[in-house]
Amino acid sequence: MNPWEKLEILGAAASYDHSCTGTGLSPEAPLTLEGRRRLPGIYLAQTASGRRLPLLKVLFTNRCRHRCAYCVNRAENEIPRAAFEPRELAEVALELFRRGLIKGVFLSSAVEGSAEGTMERLLAAAKLLRNAGFRGYLHLKILPGAAPEQVREAVRLATRVSANLEFAREKTLKRLAPGKEKRRLVAALALAREAALEAGKTPSLTTQVIVGAGPETDYDLLRLAQNLYRNGLLSRMYFSAYLPVNPDPRLPPPESPPPLRRERRLYQADYLLRLYGFRYEELLSPGENLPLHEDPKLFWARRHPEFFPVEVSRASYEELLRVPGIGPRLARRIIEARRRSILTWEGLKRAGVPLERAAPFITLYGRRRERQLAFYFSSSAKVSHT
Repeated sequence: MNPWEKLEILGAAASYDHSCTGTGLSPEAPLTLEGRRRLPGIYLAQTASGRRLPLLKVLFTNRCRHRCAYCVNRAENEIPRAAFEPRELAEVALELFRRGLIKGVFLSSAVEGSAEGTMERLLAAAKLLRNAGFRGYLHLKILPGAAPEQVREAVRLATRVSANLEFAREKTLKRLAPGKEKRRLVAALALAREAALEAGKTPSLTTQVIVGAGPETDYDLLRLAQNLYRNGLLSRMYFSAYLPVNPDPRLPPPESPPPLRRERRLYQADYLLRLYGFRYEELLSPGENLPLHEDPKLFWARRHPEFFPVEVSRASYEELLRVPGIGPRLARRIIEARRRSILTWEGLKRAGVPLERAAPFITLYGRRRERQLAFYFSSSAKVSHT
């Protein structure tokens, strides 16, 4: 099997890991190499600035010793299997990079044989890439059971590293992923953070959790995310809607639709935790899920009428961020505008404030906008990310 044939198998096998490219049921990147059909393994990643960059996202091997209930690559599944040699994988990535088909590389792997042995081969591919002059984005997966010195080496080589926790509860992890321990996975993130700081690098760490395969509620998932953020163990959490790939009595029925809308709401709530100053306890109570019919910020605003209206002419940055429709960029723009002149409703609209969404929750110099507002407090409104 040549390296491009291996890419067919191992690029497709990487599609279930969202730790760099977010959500979606298809790669959305119809990129080709001189007449070849669409290349698997090339996915679009969205940066913090909103840019979309093509990455090679691929497994080193899909041969796995683990028997995770939810994973298509689990040991007992009869599927096509393949494994790269380190040099093969490095050469494939370099060829795609030189031809301008990718801007970065995400390397992960199933665990064939020992975790340390597989991690060593993954690191060997990464070293070959760097030694060949590749200076682009490189994301390395820390495999469950990797040795501490391998975690440190991954941090040295990579732009970003990740370790997938999979589930918020240890009990669920043991039931659906025998052989994996939450304690060791969190310890790997902690060691990666320590290694980055020692090297003078800003820690760039991510993880992934599966939504809908176990009994975890959105409260559980957001609590886990915020605790990791608070301890400096995470830059970003990725949420992956459970896709039924294996018939297994421990899992939802195979005909169950993927909880994609729930995944989206979790991403919106995660934005509120990371960028808007919200706490998970403000959004949900124990045992609760986010509502599917409206975004989490609007949901919070409806449940807390005592916070409103916010007086735009003197509200702090943090107070403005609580208003539906106003995000960090708009909040800064409003504060800058009121330093220069008197605010008006028309001026707010020209600045980009979606008044149809924000007006029910704000006043301007003590006055409401002259529109019928009761609707916003009695029925659902259109969703957005703010």
